[in-house]
Amino acid sequence: MPFVNLAQAPVNCAGSAGPLRSIASRLWLGHHAPASSVSTYALAAAARMRGPVGRVESLGAFEDIEIEHALHQGLPESLASCLRSRLEWYGCRGAFFHNDAHYDGVLFGIWSILGPARDVVFPRIDCRLSSAIGSMMIFDPFEPHGVLDAAALSYRAEHYEGATPSVFLGFEIELSAGVREAFGVAPAQERGPALSSRIAINPENGDFTAASA
Repeated sequence: MPFVNLAQAPVNCAGSAGPLRSIASRLWLGHHAPASSVSTYALAAAARMRGPVGRVESLGAFEDIEIEHALHQGLPESLASCLRSRLEWYGCRGAFFHNDAHYDGVLFGIWSILGPARDVVFPRIDCRLSSAIGSMMIFDPFEPHGVLDAAALSYRAEHYEGATPSVFLGFEIELSAGVREAFGVAPAQERGPALSSRIAINPENGDFTAASA
């Protein structure tokens, strides 16, 4: 299974539900070319984009057996079995650095359906991953991340004005015991710093100061 081990991963996550836990020390990468029907749905979602440059915009949450089945085909069974039925379209023209700590108790997945190849960048762990059409990625939503063009070292809003949007299918993976083990999600580190929705993340370079739990 294509897991990537992350350097500098140990840190706690402070969510609104449940006890503290460590952030995932691995992420998962895959590739599955979307069928034309999935791309057609994504085009309709992209037409709803109204948000500002740099923000990841929700284009609608939904449940759909056909799209869920297509997603299952790209995931190993150990992860597909923990897939939540709630799916969501997301669009962005580049994305400034942020985290998604409101996704409590799950890992977060994206499947790239439309748009140019861009990089998903995790600055805290010095990790940069290419995301082209068909790319799939599962990571800890508490980890700060952004979406940049391949040559970009930081986020600059003016660079993405008028740019072609990226459209992703977002999905959630339950933190079962098997998923926790596979992604290196452990109990909280004693007296460790905590990532949460309250941390201040620099939108251009991803630097942050972690709030205490």
